[in-house]
Amino acid sequence: MKSLSPLTALTIAATSLPAFADSQPVETSLSIGTSNYKEADIPPHLHLSGDNQRYDIDIQQFRLLTPVGDEWSAGLSVSRETMSGASPWATVMGPDGKPTLIMSGATIQDERTEVSLTGTQYFEESSAALTLTRSEEDDYTSDAVAVSGEWEINGALTILSAGLSYASDTIEPSDAAAFGRILKESRKSRSLSLGLSQVIDRSSVVFAGLGVTSHTGYLSDPYKLRDVRPRKRFESALGVRYRRFLDNLRASLHVDYRYYADDWGIASHTLHTSWYQNVGSSFQLVPNVRYYSQSNADFFRSVDDFGLPPDFAQSSDFRLGGYGAVTAGLKGVIHFPDWSVTLSIDRYRASEKYGLESGIEHPALLKFALASVAFECRF
Repeated sequence: MKSLSPLTALTIAATSLPAFADSQPVETSLSIGTSNYKEADIPPHLHLSGDNQRYDIDIQQFRLLTPVGDEWSAGLSVSRETMSGASPWATVMGPDGKPTLIMSGATIQDERTEVSLTGTQYFEESSAALTLTRSEEDDYTSDAVAVSGEWEINGALTILSAGLSYASDTIEPSDAAAFGRILKESRKSRSLSLGLSQVIDRSSVVFAGLGVTSHTGYLSDPYKLRDVRPRKRFESALGVRYRRFLDNLRASLHVDYRYYADDWGIASHTLHTSWYQNVGSSFQLVPNVRYYSQSNADFFRSVDDFGLPPDFAQSSDFRLGGYGAVTAGLKGVIHFPDWSVTLSIDRYRASEKYGLESGIEHPALLKFALASVAFECRF
């Protein structure tokens, strides 16, 4: 677990409840995709030592969804990430009096494989699903189980949904003896989600959802020179999603908003808008823009203070600081009766200036590009 995978951070919503109800599949769908995620290197004047080349990640994804009999479906998802690059070890005051980075001294090589298996049973006006997930890295393993359900009411115009999940993670850092890192630690996560989807009229639908998550155990980053975080974290999030189809334009508007807060002091806002434009009979163009802003964690420091007691809570991890970020993307989808191809590109830039709360610009704030291509067939 050299660093939280940015791909995971970008697609975390995929593990939450769906915005709108799923129906039993009537045919098998198979999708294969590949993506490349590349972070911009740290400018020379912002790092004091180590390698300034940041993460470059190749991702391969496979998904199979098939009906099983008249009342069941089975889903299998497999993803594999191969990553290389350096990560920040510490943030110190540079010669110019501004925060600067100490990076890892050699390029990190790591791989992550995640496998999820889902079984869903469909009833006349409801469904229930069980998902088992296993994720492995060189130094990190995670096992998770999730159960979820959906219930149709009001003539299927209203959908109630709920979900529970539990995850158990274990970390065994590499080079622990050489760098004085912990040898082995664990953490547990428990989540609850509730949601409601409502059809407004023939062209629009809205979803509102609430989720809470409790983490306990080792939550610090063992690869940083000084990173001490509380061993408990409680998170809550409220999301609203709106979809409207504009028949005269042959397009649809998607607007998502999410508010997040935790007991570490972080609060964030996410606004994501997408425009799905049909072009001809088989092509769809999807531009999208995402804005994100968060506040500092209570124990965040712009530079590490090595004079504090070793057990004093502090972290200079930029992901716990106050900043804003803008993502702009474009996706193209070619549809045919039994298959489709999707190509997309997203560019992300974070800055203290983009945030709703001011602070000190962190030298590790990200700029990256994510390019993807996926093929799906149905039979």
